[in-house]
Amino acid sequence: MKSITIGTTLAASLLLLRATSLLPGQARNTSLKLAQQVNCKSPQTTLDQNVCSTQEFQAADKKLNQLYQQLQPKLNSKQKQRLTVAQRSWLKFRDESCDYEAGVFEGGTLAAPTYGYCKARVTQERIKDLQRYLEQASL
Repeated sequence: MKSITIGTTLAASLLLLRATSLLPGQARNTSLKLAQQVNCKSPQTTLDQNVCSTQEFQAADKKLNQLYQQLQPKLNSKQKQRLTVAQRSWLKFRDESCDYEAGVFEGGTLAAPTYGYCKARVTQERIKDLQRYLEQASL
Protein backbone atom coordinates (compact mmCIF):
# COMPACT_ATOMS: atom_id res chain seq x y z
CA MET A 1 0.00 0.00 0.00
CA LYS A 2 2.85 2.39 0.85
CA SER A 3 4.50 1.84 -2.54
CA ILE A 4 1.24 2.71 -4.32
CA THR A 5 0.88 5.91 -2.31
CA ILE A 6 4.53 6.84 -2.91
CA GLY A 7 4.18 6.05 -6.62
CA THR A 8 0.99 8.10 -6.87
CA THR A 9 2.61 10.99 -5.02
CA LEU A 10 5.65 10.82 -7.28
CA ALA A 11 3.53 10.76 -10.42
CA ALA A 12 1.45 13.70 -9.21
CA SER A 13 4.60 15.62 -8.32
CA LEU A 14 6.08 15.01 -11.75
CA LEU A 15 2.87 16.20 -13.42
CA LEU A 16 2.88 19.30 -11.22
CA LEU A 17 6.50 20.02 -12.05
CA ARG A 18 5.78 19.59 -15.74
CA ALA A 19 2.74 21.88 -15.57
CA THR A 20 4.61 24.58 -13.65
CA SER A 21 7.49 24.48 -16.13
CA LEU A 22 5.17 25.55 -18.91
CA LEU A 23 4.60 29.18 -19.66
CA PRO A 24 1.15 30.35 -18.48
CA GLY A 25 -0.23 30.33 -22.03
CA GLN A 26 1.15 26.87 -22.67
CA ALA A 27 -0.31 25.51 -19.44
CA ARG A 28 -3.72 26.97 -20.28
CA ASN A 29 -3.58 25.50 -23.79
CA THR A 30 -2.52 22.12 -22.41
CA SER A 31 -5.44 22.16 -19.95
CA LEU A 32 -7.87 23.13 -22.70
CA LYS A 33 -6.59 20.35 -24.98
CA LEU A 34 -6.88 17.84 -22.17
CA ALA A 35 -10.45 18.93 -21.35
CA GLN A 36 -11.41 18.79 -25.02
CA GLN A 37 -10.06 15.25 -25.39
CA VAL A 38 -11.97 13.83 -22.44
CA ASN A 39 -15.29 12.13 -23.09
CA CYS A 40 -17.19 12.97 -19.91
CA LYS A 41 -20.06 10.70 -20.89
CA SER A 42 -17.67 7.80 -20.43
CA PRO A 43 -14.48 8.84 -18.63
CA GLN A 44 -11.87 6.10 -19.03
CA THR A 45 -9.15 7.06 -16.57
CA THR A 46 -8.85 8.65 -13.15
CA LEU A 47 -7.46 11.75 -14.84
CA ASP A 48 -10.56 11.84 -17.07
CA GLN A 49 -12.75 11.52 -13.98
CA ASN A 50 -10.87 14.36 -12.30
CA VAL A 51 -11.32 16.61 -15.35
CA CYS A 52 -14.99 15.70 -15.74
CA SER A 53 -15.88 16.06 -12.05
CA THR A 54 -14.16 19.46 -11.99
CA GLN A 55 -16.04 20.62 -15.09
CA GLU A 56 -19.34 19.35 -13.71
CA PHE A 57 -18.82 21.08 -10.38
CA GLN A 58 -17.68 24.36 -11.99
CA ALA A 59 -20.81 24.46 -14.17
CA ALA A 60 -23.07 23.77 -11.19
CA ASP A 61 -21.26 26.32 -9.02
CA LYS A 62 -21.60 28.97 -11.72
CA LYS A 63 -25.35 28.31 -12.00
CA LEU A 64 -25.73 28.37 -8.21
CA ASN A 65 -23.99 31.75 -7.96
CA GLN A 66 -26.12 33.18 -10.78
CA LEU A 67 -29.32 32.14 -9.03
CA TYR A 68 -28.09 33.48 -5.71
CA GLN A 69 -27.34 36.85 -7.33
CA GLN A 70 -30.77 36.91 -9.02
CA LEU A 71 -32.51 36.14 -5.74
CA GLN A 72 -30.76 38.75 -3.58
CA PRO A 73 -32.47 41.89 -5.00
CA LYS A 74 -35.90 40.29 -4.62
CA LEU A 75 -35.57 39.87 -0.85
CA ASN A 76 -36.06 42.27 2.02
CA SER A 77 -33.09 42.80 4.32
CA LYS A 78 -34.18 40.21 6.90
CA GLN A 79 -34.64 37.53 4.24
CA LYS A 80 -31.30 38.45 2.65
CA GLN A 81 -29.64 37.93 6.01
CA ARG A 82 -31.40 34.59 6.49
CA LEU A 83 -30.39 33.44 3.01
CA THR A 84 -26.77 34.42 3.64
CA VAL A 85 -26.69 32.44 6.89
CA ALA A 86 -28.41 29.47 5.23
CA GLN A 87 -26.02 29.55 2.28
CA ARG A 88 -22.95 29.61 4.51
CA SER A 89 -24.33 26.69 6.51
CA TRP A 90 -25.16 24.83 3.31
CA LEU A 91 -21.62 25.33 1.93
CA LYS A 92 -20.18 23.85 5.12
CA PHE A 93 -22.64 20.95 4.93
CA ARG A 94 -21.80 20.30 1.27
CA ASP A 95 -18.06 20.29 1.79
CA GLU A 96 -18.17 18.15 4.93
CA SER A 97 -20.63 15.68 3.39
CA CYS A 98 -18.41 15.31 0.36
CA ASP A 99 -15.35 14.92 2.59
CA TYR A 100 -17.16 12.02 4.21
CA GLU A 101 -18.16 10.50 0.87
CA ALA A 102 -14.65 10.77 -0.58
CA GLY A 103 -13.15 9.52 2.67
CA VAL A 104 -14.05 5.97 1.69
CA PHE A 105 -11.28 6.29 -0.92
CA GLU A 106 -8.85 8.32 1.21
CA GLY A 107 -5.32 7.88 -0.03
CA GLY A 108 -6.53 6.40 -3.32
CA THR A 109 -6.97 7.80 -6.77
CA LEU A 110 -10.77 7.77 -6.57
CA ALA A 111 -10.90 10.23 -3.67
CA ALA A 112 -10.57 13.37 -5.82
CA PRO A 113 -13.17 12.52 -8.48
CA THR A 114 -15.56 11.22 -5.82
CA TYR A 115 -15.25 14.54 -4.00
CA GLY A 116 -15.74 16.51 -7.22
CA TYR A 117 -18.77 14.54 -8.36
CA CYS A 118 -20.26 14.80 -4.87
CA LYS A 119 -19.86 18.57 -4.82
CA ALA A 120 -21.46 18.78 -8.27
CA ARG A 121 -24.40 16.57 -7.26
CA VAL A 122 -25.07 18.35 -3.96
CA THR A 123 -24.74 21.75 -5.65
CA GLN A 124 -27.28 20.71 -8.29
CA GLU A 125 -29.70 19.87 -5.49
CA ARG A 126 -29.14 23.29 -3.93
CA ILE A 127 -29.80 24.87 -7.34
CA LYS A 128 -33.29 23.36 -7.21
CA ASP A 129 -33.84 25.02 -3.82
CA LEU A 130 -32.69 28.43 -5.06
CA GLN A 131 -34.83 28.12 -8.20
CA ARG A 132 -37.85 27.45 -6.00
CA TYR A 133 -36.96 30.42 -3.75
CA LEU A 134 -36.63 32.63 -6.81
CA GLU A 135 -40.04 31.54 -8.10
CA GLN A 136 -41.62 32.26 -4.71
CA ALA A 137 -39.96 35.67 -4.49
CA SER A 138 -41.25 36.56 -7.94
CA LEU A 139 -44.91 35.98 -7.03
